[in-house]
Amino acid sequence: MRRRIKRNLLASLTIIIVILLIISGYYFLFFDESEPILEEEENEKIVDDSISPPYVNQAVFLEIKRIHKKGIENLMRKIGFSWKKQPNFFLKASIDNVEWKSHTTKGWDTGFVGWEVPRFVEDEQEKSFIKITMYEPRKKLFKIWNEAIEGFDITYDFKTGKWYGDDYFNDTDGYGHFNGKNYEIWFEVHQLDADMDGIPYWTENNILNTNPNVDDSKLDPDMDGVSTSWEWKWGYDPFVWDNHSYLDPDSDGLENIEEYKMEKWLADPFHQDIYIEVDFMKKGPGLFTYDHVLWKESQYMVIDKFSNHMITLHIDDGWPTGSNIGGGEYLRFIKEKLDVADGAGAEFYKYHFSEERRGIFRYLVIQNGGIGWVFPADYRYHSDFFTIPNNNKWFRNVMLPGAITARQKRISLAVVFMHELGHSLGLIPTYCEGIDNKTMVGRNDLPPLQSFIESMKSVKYWDNYESCMNYWKFSRYLLDYSDGTHGEHDSDDWSYLNLTFFQNMRPSPYGIEHDYKK
Repeated sequence: MRRRIKRNLLASLTIIIVILLIISGYYFLFFDESEPILEEEENEKIVDDSISPPYVNQAVFLEIKRIHKKGIENLMRKIGFSWKKQPNFFLKASIDNVEWKSHTTKGWDTGFVGWEVPRFVEDEQEKSFIKITMYEPRKKLFKIWNEAIEGFDITYDFKTGKWYGDDYFNDTDGYGHFNGKNYEIWFEVHQLDADMDGIPYWTENNILNTNPNVDDSKLDPDMDGVSTSWEWKWGYDPFVWDNHSYLDPDSDGLENIEEYKMEKWLADPFHQDIYIEVDFMKKGPGLFTYDHVLWKESQYMVIDKFSNHMITLHIDDGWPTGSNIGGGEYLRFIKEKLDVADGAGAEFYKYHFSEERRGIFRYLVIQNGGIGWVFPADYRYHSDFFTIPNNNKWFRNVMLPGAITARQKRISLAVVFMHELGHSLGLIPTYCEGIDNKTMVGRNDLPPLQSFIESMKSVKYWDNYESCMNYWKFSRYLLDYSDGTHGEHDSDDWSYLNLTFFQNMRPSPYGIEHDYKK
């Protein structure tokens, strides 16, 4: 009996213990708010905040890409031979108060030079202070000195690889471009890092989270056609796809993918650039003939005009491209003019103007015969091909009377160059009827006296239109577009310019359409 009672008590106790265990399990399952115990603690990410890359000395490199001296037109306008005197200049660069001096350059433009100025600094230095000054040698009697003309200061940040100061990202004259009163300077600042991709070690570790030992100038993680390093430099997210084949933030006709391709040749996606490839026609038969070229003095005068309006005009008349692609070719001699009905113009365009440059460059041929003209050269019907003459007959005609001396010829060639370039920038008669105002030079369908009267009426009507697009001003060697401030019938050419116009299909060609004869 006692044994049976004992067994019952044990069974009851077992049931009670099981019930308590079940209740306690439910409590911990639904009501216990304590943190679970993890088998392994998560490893904290190690942040590398260092500036100097491992195994590489910290250093900054200033690269001078090109220097252009302004003001050639002032000499060209003076009677005599002073225009033949080439200017002398040199550059001094100070990096953290350590000075470097370039050799003295003689001429108006260095072309593409790529001078590198190195400066090693202390490891973990955050900034470098850079000062650039242009000097010109002076001599008076027995005194010789170097005069500081102008310059600028910038501060370089080793963490981000960017700089600020007198030049900064997205300023009016372009990043890495100083556009002063007397000089233009294109430059770049680099620093040493292990993969040499232009992205600093600190940025790769702390902003982009890219591998600082892999060259990001060859990688395109978002597959939008441009590299990580280019996108970082110009303010794009290298991990977010952008339509760089469409984007053209500066509205110069070069989409970002084209700006990326032209980076070596000073292209800036936020500063307007115009690129022209120019080829020359060989000299013809005779004792007093010469090669039909675009003289440097003519080029520099027009370059300065655009520079004053914060537009960079690039003229390839033989750049060091390292290939057969580019300007400066000598084309076969053709006595007659090239125009829209002439097959030779299309021939030159097809076989001497590479397909990969179309849509980026305009193509210019310096021809022998005829007149200046802008016209499409193939079925695309784009206004990216134009010609200008360089011959004695042209310089003596009624459009540019008295261009006899070498100095006058260079001015007149600059005028016709700027006129025809204006047509490819949208300056056509539908915008302003004062452009190519043919009555100014007479009409062949009228008797001579009536033609002269009509001509004088046109001159009086458009006299305030101060533009080389106006034939009357053209014939007076005016080298400029108008700004619209000269009174009645004037037009603001500079504000109207459309740098994308050469890529659009044209309804009809425009140019100096009358073949003038003495």
